[in-house]
Amino acid sequence: MPRTAAPTVRPVRPAGARRGRLPRRVAAAWWWALPVAVALAATAWRYDAKPLWRDEIYTLATAVREPAVMLRGLRVTDAGLGPWYALMHPWVQVSQSAAWLRLPGAVAAVVAVGLVAGCARRLRGPVGGAAAGVGAGLCAALLPVLVEHSQEARPYPVVVLCVTAAAYGLLRDRERPRGRWLLLWVGASTAAAALHVLSGAPACAALVAVVLLRPAAARRRRVLLGAVPLVLVTLAMVAVGFGQAPNRIGDDFPVLSRTLGLWHSVAGGTVALVVLAVLCGAGLLARAGGRGRFAALFTAAWVAAPVAANAGSALGGQLFEPRYATAAAPGVAVLCGLGVAAVAGRGSARRALAAGLAAALLLVAQVPHLAEVRRQPYVVDDMPSAARDLAARARPGDAVVYLGNTTRPMARLHLPPGLGLDDVLLRRDTPVSVSIGGDEVPDGERAAVLAGRSRVWLVGIRLNDPWEVVFPASSAAVRTGRSLRFDAEHGQVRVQLWARPGTA
Repeated sequence: MPRTAAPTVRPVRPAGARRGRLPRRVAAAWWWALPVAVALAATAWRYDAKPLWRDEIYTLATAVREPAVMLRGLRVTDAGLGPWYALMHPWVQVSQSAAWLRLPGAVAAVVAVGLVAGCARRLRGPVGGAAAGVGAGLCAALLPVLVEHSQEARPYPVVVLCVTAAAYGLLRDRERPRGRWLLLWVGASTAAAALHVLSGAPACAALVAVVLLRPAAARRRRVLLGAVPLVLVTLAMVAVGFGQAPNRIGDDFPVLSRTLGLWHSVAGGTVALVVLAVLCGAGLLARAGGRGRFAALFTAAWVAAPVAANAGSALGGQLFEPRYATAAAPGVAVLCGLGVAAVAGRGSARRALAAGLAAALLLVAQVPHLAEVRRQPYVVDDMPSAARDLAARARPGDAVVYLGNTTRPMARLHLPPGLGLDDVLLRRDTPVSVSIGGDEVPDGERAAVLAGRSRVWLVGIRLNDPWEVVFPASSAAVRTGRSLRFDAEHGQVRVQLWARPGTA
């Protein structure tokens, strides 16, 4: 007789088993849920308490333009951030409030914290992975360099999210290649390079290079092909950005000291910096169940690449800004989490207590600095106070001269309507001009335009060099035949009144 297969007997689940699965999963995800909750609270606290500062004004004033006008302006300056402004263009059509403008960065910062925790857990492995995840996530949630940018309408939080998503996708695709993980890291790394070539591109390129060295279950051909969009976009953005802004800083710029100073911007103070350095060192030396070498190489490259790119930019005559190295911060947090897990070790109550105390000390040391930053009434530009000075002292018919292309749109945002200030140098207004500050009377004609004006207000951003050096034509035209009657500084915004003798 032919044999027949035995019938499959499926075990009968208890009635409450399916319902209990979700709570168990939620309980098991505490290692990322806790950091995300802390990040959400830190980002929401005094979310829109500060006025938009000059870089946020640049985002608004550029993104609000019609696409053709925006493109014409980007051909002249800031083309390296063109994809960011294009991304924000439909966003600002909904609202132009500070809260709405900052929302993409706020959401990106919170999501990035969860991915940082996921990266640390993956790098650590099953033993100690939860400790690494929660340590890295909490560090990222309160790391000053990340928290300070989480409430700004600039691309840096979104770049951080893209880089972290690329790192997480690479780790998952390396362990178990799947189409969704390939799509995640390819898309995220390409977006990071497009949004900021000095921050996102080097971080993602370094992470891809490390995976190429140690591909694990992934094929090197798969990684190389996935990196093609990243390379192409990076080359295009480098060509656009560097070709547009040659020799932005002098040969005497202290590249080494400023690069070393980046580490102080990562921590909130000396104590936090020391604890962070110790935990990161422990993370680099951790064996992590056989994954130690790869984890150390992966995180070290993540941290070093954006810093090196920033320093290289300065050596090449381009700008150097601490925020250009922001993409390194998630790598620092992951290293910190690996250090927490390494100190905790396996099963030792004393070591676990030591790891917990170190992590708590780091977080507690960050809080005073973060509270101070959050309580500040403005970022760097106190334009609301400057506008109050103008409103209180200006007279109908007074002329005003704005120095710097972000000063005019910032002042307009806060000046009361009907003030009567005569913006005499403006020829073509910002919605249709090349510059977001408007097209103005040529330098050689400014003295003649201002010649008949008795009272002229000079409003601008205080820079390292005096105004007469940075803005010689406007400064000379305003000062000729007039004396200084009023001078006040509000943050980095300076307001002056120059008047002819005998003028009240």
